[in-house]
Amino acid sequence: MRLKSGTYRVLWEAHAWAGATASVLLVGMFLLGVASLFRHELEPWQEPRLRTPVVVDEARTMATLQQWMDTRVEKGSAPAQLNVVLPAPHAPWLWLGWKEKDGSDVAVRVHPLTGEEVPERSDLGEFLFHLHFLYPLPGGMFIAGLVATVLLLVVGTGLVLQVGRFRRELVRFRPREALRTAWGDLHKVLGSVGLPFQAVMAWTAAIICLNATVMRPVMIHTAFDGDVGAGLASTGYPGPLKRAGEAAPAPDVARALEQARVSLPGVRHYRFALRNLGDAQGFVDVRGYARQGLHEFTSVRVSRTGEVLNVRPAGGPGPSAWLLEGAYVLHSGLYAGMGLRLVYALLGVLSALCVLTGNLIWLERRARGMRPVDVGLARLTAGGFGGAAFALAAVFLANQLLPDSLSDRPMWEHATFYGAWCLCVLGAPLYPRATEWAYGLLALAGGILVLLPGLDAWRNARPLLAPAGSPYVFFADVAFLFLGALFLVSAWVVRRMAPSEPEVAAAPLNVPATEQP
Repeated sequence: MRLKSGTYRVLWEAHAWAGATASVLLVGMFLLGVASLFRHELEPWQEPRLRTPVVVDEARTMATLQQWMDTRVEKGSAPAQLNVVLPAPHAPWLWLGWKEKDGSDVAVRVHPLTGEEVPERSDLGEFLFHLHFLYPLPGGMFIAGLVATVLLLVVGTGLVLQVGRFRRELVRFRPREALRTAWGDLHKVLGSVGLPFQAVMAWTAAIICLNATVMRPVMIHTAFDGDVGAGLASTGYPGPLKRAGEAAPAPDVARALEQARVSLPGVRHYRFALRNLGDAQGFVDVRGYARQGLHEFTSVRVSRTGEVLNVRPAGGPGPSAWLLEGAYVLHSGLYAGMGLRLVYALLGVLSALCVLTGNLIWLERRARGMRPVDVGLARLTAGGFGGAAFALAAVFLANQLLPDSLSDRPMWEHATFYGAWCLCVLGAPLYPRATEWAYGLLALAGGILVLLPGLDAWRNARPLLAPAGSPYVFFADVAFLFLGALFLVSAWVVRRMAPSEPEVAAAPLNVPATEQP
């Protein structure tokens, strides 16, 4: 089936303009998504003290945490809200996080056996995960939701444009043909292979981000008369209890954990959310993973005195909770094991390359004479795409080089990422040739990533690529080498296939409505 000339032109322009508009953010979000898939496994690499196994039973761990809370409550310095992540194979220390009275965030690691407390050295994995949804940026999640919606449009129009051509386009690649033909073939191959993945990622990201920024506030305002607690309760998470204003001991966390296990057996309870600590109305939300397909998250609320106040099974109480939870689990690949996450990672990298080749097609169609908007897009493509790769490499390098004693060290890592990407985007218009800027950044990013395993091995006096050490560090090294090699190959391909630098045209170049088979 072939589309009519006019229909094809409209769909092609919609596909091209939508992709070009959101391309830089899409590439960044795909690459950040790949990194955040392994944010937990990355912890021993970013925090070297976690590489040493800690042999301690659960009772001792609970006693250490209880002592920490009791001491704070007795001194009157207990935070009103305290989040605790229990030890796991990849992170054998307790993680504690809270807000001080001045609003500043504090995070520490506590040794479960000795009670030693040290500031968190790095939150790199969690930072990349949040940045994947643009959460740290003002209005970021709303922008991420819009970008995901645009990606749905791109995927939908691309699907219609390829109707009747999938079998042929899936295997056709002609690198020796004209540049526009080579980029077009590569774009169609990558798009055909990754289309189901891209559609699922776009749909689930739109649900996650637009629900948090638009749908949930509207529903709370309209259906629940502005009652935030009632809105949260509709998804299985009751709102906070009001403080009684009466001093009281900290909750018994060991008892709370036991109550959660009785209420929801077979669930891995991994986290405590303690609220009203030091108050008679204190309570603990014990969070867990159920691993029941697309139904994953559980929560058991236990009062300070040990009574179960609320039980949220995996999936939540109703269809809206099922949809939201299913979208998140499907987006993050939590419903399966490491094998699926590796597939997600590969498809994420291929999707980023698909967006890149789409922009190169756009630019090659106009290479004989560009409008100012096309020249601007060429510069934005060079700085944004190369900058995303370089910023990712730069933040990993910062994790290695920043002094451990640096105050607010995680914030310096964040600033490194933002600064590197912004400098790459702003530097693109100033560099003589956009293509040289792009493959230069890709090559530099690849070189940094390839050198990271050796740098970490030297700094921590460990053998390079030694599986007998921490398996998490070994696989992180392999991942850095693979991603670095991929960036280096991409830089070489862009350099070999890049078009000559265009001049601005007085009038837009006519774009054919159909393509030759």
